[in-house]
Amino acid sequence: MHILRGEGFLVGSDEILDMARLFNKVDLEEQIQVRESLKSMLAKSPRERRIFDERFEEFFVGKAVLTERELIKDIKEAQRQRRIDTAKEDLPGYDVSDDLAEAYAGATGQRKAWLKNMLDYAQDGNRNLPLMKEYLKRIATGWLSAEAGFGMDAPDDEDEGILNRNLTSITEEEVPHALRLIEALVRRINLASERKRRRTGRRGMPDLRRTIHESLRTGGVPVRPVYKKRPRVSRNFLILCDISESMVLFSEFALRFIVSLGRESGKTRAFIFSEGVTEIGLGDLTHFEQNVKNSSLWRRGTDIGSALNYLIEASPPVLDSSLTLIVLSDAKTIAQPLAEAALMEVERRVRSIVWLNPDRQFSSFAERIAERVVMLRSGTLDELARACARL
Repeated sequence: MHILRGEGFLVGSDEILDMARLFNKVDLEEQIQVRESLKSMLAKSPRERRIFDERFEEFFVGKAVLTERELIKDIKEAQRQRRIDTAKEDLPGYDVSDDLAEAYAGATGQRKAWLKNMLDYAQDGNRNLPLMKEYLKRIATGWLSAEAGFGMDAPDDEDEGILNRNLTSITEEEVPHALRLIEALVRRINLASERKRRRTGRRGMPDLRRTIHESLRTGGVPVRPVYKKRPRVSRNFLILCDISESMVLFSEFALRFIVSLGRESGKTRAFIFSEGVTEIGLGDLTHFEQNVKNSSLWRRGTDIGSALNYLIEASPPVLDSSLTLIVLSDAKTIAQPLAEAALMEVERRVRSIVWLNPDRQFSSFAERIAERVVMLRSGTLDELARACARL
């Protein structure tokens, strides 16, 4: 992209998106096919076709093939620019910055209407419009961070590669890096949660004594009502982990996320299952995968129904109405009718059921039970972080 632009080629966001669609259709190892397809798309004159052929050959010497990372970066920038352009078309006459336009593009319909009203208010009254725009940009950006569940700074290329890759494809060498990312994401999620709690803490009951005391500063007029802080509500979690070969790495990552979050939980217990069920300790998850592989449950079938029935029939009881059950599984199980019946009984006994599913395409069974549970797609670290932020 940069090479062609340096030669005077007009390569804009539309061309980049067209190239992305093209690369999904052609074999990237077939250089001739790639060259001719790109040339027909980008080179408009004989001179441009000649230059394209020369630069293409130079670029591919030594197998210098276009990297996926560069392509993704260009595609994301093109998509971002398109969002900005669309937002500015929706805000004629306001002359908003790219940052405010991007934040506006990511807002919901109701929030977009509010932003427009505020811009009208500032513009019609000849108020400090630049200051108002900066204020609105910060508000809209905060909305997007809150919806994401964490205020993640822009990741570097290596982080982004792991953040957005399927968890099952992370290699053994990349696991330490992934675990460091989990720690960083957990810190950000907890920080965002604490900020949100502080912002909404004033919504408790009015504190009459402190309001009267505060009013002494304003001549006895209660200008600033004081509210009691809402007590933190403890939540109990029970985590049910699928340890089939395709799920064990995902279960470890998800467990680390949930346990590290803390979430002021009163008590957290975890069980691993295949055809049987075993409770595990959460004190040290360093050797989770190795401990699983050394257990009698390793390389057995997946029977979600039996695992749920084990929890139902446990003595002393492990299920109660204060409990949130978190299931870590792709919902691929034997005896689906048994699993569905057991799930209905568990649903009756617990506060809620959250199902973290790493599959890109949910199975038919997962689609059915999604009507009864909160089914969250969690196939990448980025998706897993967003899902855990909702717990």
